Amino acid sequence: MLTLFSRLRQLRYNKKPKPKSSSLSAALAPGVSILRPLKGLDLELEANLRSSFQQNYPKFELLFSVASADDPSIPIVQRLIKEYSKVDSRLIIGEQIVGINPKINNMVTSYDSAKYDIIWILDSNVHVDEDTLGRSVDELEKPGIGLVHHLPMATQPSSYAAQVEQVFLNTNHAKMYLAINTVGIASCVMGKSNLYRRSDLDKAGGLAAFGKYMAEDNIVGEALWAQGLRHAMSADMACQVLGKITPKEYCGRRARWVRLRKYIVTAATLTEPFTESIVCGLMGSWAAHHLWPLAVPSMAYFFAIHWMAWGMNDYWLYRTLLDASSSPSPSGPASASGRGDYRSKKQPSYYWPDFMRAWLARELLALPLYIYAMVGTEISWRHQRYRCLSDGTAMAI
Repeated sequence: MLTLFSRLRQLRYNKKPKPKSSSLSAALAPGVSILRPLKGLDLELEANLRSSFQQNYPKFELLFSVASADDPSIPIVQRLIKEYSKVDSRLIIGEQIVGINPKINNMVTSYDSAKYDIIWILDSNVHVDEDTLGRSVDELEKPGIGLVHHLPMATQPSSYAAQVEQVFLNTNHAKMYLAINTVGIASCVMGKSNLYRRSDLDKAGGLAAFGKYMAEDNIVGEALWAQGLRHAMSADMACQVLGKITPKEYCGRRARWVRLRKYIVTAATLTEPFTESIVCGLMGSWAAHHLWPLAVPSMAYFFAIHWMAWGMNDYWLYRTLLDASSSPSPSGPASASGRGDYRSKKQPSYYWPDFMRAWLARELLALPLYIYAMVGTEISWRHQRYRCLSDGTAMAI
């Protein structure tokens, strides 16, 4: 059964369909405005931004947003705009303070000035495949679909804590994200790469209305869901290069996610421990031992088999996503990294012993970090501290 699941994942991400929208003429293709909010120098920033210039799609514009005129990302954007002079692109400097969320404040002007109804909000720390836009528009054009998003995927960790982060994103998080969106019983959206129609979001007050929330991605998804518009995922990933992460940063990220979710999707957050391997293993071991004491004489025996099967399944998913991950292929001297396709590079923790070292740490830390996050309310984002409030909003500290 596990082999079958692994094969299905490989078919989804390694056998991506050819986008139909990309073959249309500019007159027939739906126009798309790509919004890329920027702040500082993310890892592989130039390669990330280059991937949006290289989209194989006939009709789109690029809007880069920075809050400050002295932001260090501006020279990179200007160089790319000059290099890709045939691409309709603009740099917008300045922000509108509409709430506590700095990302929303940064994008409001770009959102209001976008030429097209379809908006693609793409974070600056991710890169995408050149056919991602075409496949996404194909999904968005289907009846009843109001939002298209992509699976977050982590690559290139350069520290042990970053390897643990990569294992989390590419196993536990990926499983739950894919499962919830496959069943489709509720909105479950991460805002790294989202497409929707501005005309739909404007019915909920427009982008500025969500500036009071820190987890605006999920709130936007719920607002569209409430209109009867369902979500879809194309066979693409939003790939992020992790680089170096400290153990403190890893723990802070996990706590931040839980604290943001516990007031917005309370029921789902409360059940989260029961999706973890250790809690499930302990419950299953106890039940199996008491129901079938002759067949399962020891809880430790059942737990060992359970944990080994869980780890193997996670490793298959992990390998599948890494094998299918893609990046822009930088061309010319303007490339920041000159690395080309990340699939040609050996990725840290790619092989079984390295994976298990990071996977064990992730699994053992999951419940303690969850408990720590649930009893607190403070988070840190982009060097600013916030306190999460019970209505889903936040206040700066």
